[in-house]
Amino acid sequence: MIESDVVVAIKVAESLSRELDDDYVEFWSLLWHLRRALPDADDQLLRTLSQAILTALTDSNVALGDLDGKTGTFLPWDNPSTSVATAMSMWQDLGRDPNMGDIGWLARTR
Repeated sequence: MIESDVVVAIKVAESLSRELDDDYVEFWSLLWHLRRALPDADDQLLRTLSQAILTALTDSNVALGDLDGKTGTFLPWDNPSTSVATAMSMWQDLGRDPNMGDIGWLARTR
């Protein structure tokens, strides 16, 4: 990872954080932002940056979870301390980039 990758990761984290001030953000949008900012990055770099961004966000009052399909209520995953690892494992199990509805959501917990 080079310095410019770190700068991109910070910008993506800041962008997602701003989005979270207004609404929930679906997991796939993290990778969407990274792929647009780093079109030549390989999958391993994108996973590394994604994990770092998710860790920073979850350390800053953001939770990973699901949305109740009937009420739209955010349902945090049971174990916040392993939520980033869970999301990364779910992505790995997909065998492809996540899309809408594949993994989960991020929500500001305030």
